[in-house]
Amino acid sequence: MDTVTYSLLTIAYIILFVLGCLLARGKSRNDIGNVLLIVILALLFDNGILALGKYIGEGHLLRTLNLARYYLHALITPLLVLFAWHTLVKANLKWAKKGIVPWLAALLTLCLIIIEFVTVVRGISLEPAMNYGVLSYKNARTGDGPPIMIIGVSIVLAVTSIIIWIRQKWPWYFIGTLIMGLAPMFHFFKTDALHNIAEFVLMLALLATKAYQDKRDSSIF
Repeated sequence: MDTVTYSLLTIAYIILFVLGCLLARGKSRNDIGNVLLIVILALLFDNGILALGKYIGEGHLLRTLNLARYYLHALITPLLVLFAWHTLVKANLKWAKKGIVPWLAALLTLCLIIIEFVTVVRGISLEPAMNYGVLSYKNARTGDGPPIMIIGVSIVLAVTSIIIWIRQKWPWYFIGTLIMGLAPMFHFFKTDALHNIAEFVLMLALLATKAYQDKRDSSIF
């Protein structure tokens, strides 16, 4: 059942968060790459609530916790744009450090947050749903258009991952992004957790990319 999968993913995210904290130890607190830890925490919460849904039971508490999942998704996921931009900075691409590029990255992040709130979160209607043994509250308002925020973040990750692959000979950033992009194609699996598994693979690839770039920096100096 998917409950087991979400439980394992929750544990895996705890381990990933601890590894991320260890990686960030001794680094500057102003390192934009650390936004990845915030994303990991949000996904830890997301999978944890899905794992505990049937044990919490249908009602106001579970509905509120699931509503928090949607809010966190809207607020936190676009931060990956800042992480993607930072990987270009860490790759020592001068154009990424100067001029309007940092401001564009921040503006795009803000725009994607607003778009997600306007198109998804605003007027959200949650209804209880039991799928593959998992009790959650899902948005009844579907089919209003493509997931613009997800598409925007995915394009940014895809483009920057290719640049990093070419610039630093590091393919894992791109591979993680590719797996995330291909996940919806495997809808024939009898599970709702495939997307969440792909998300974890992506986070693992992004954290590995951060570790790789930090190591390159330290070897230079």
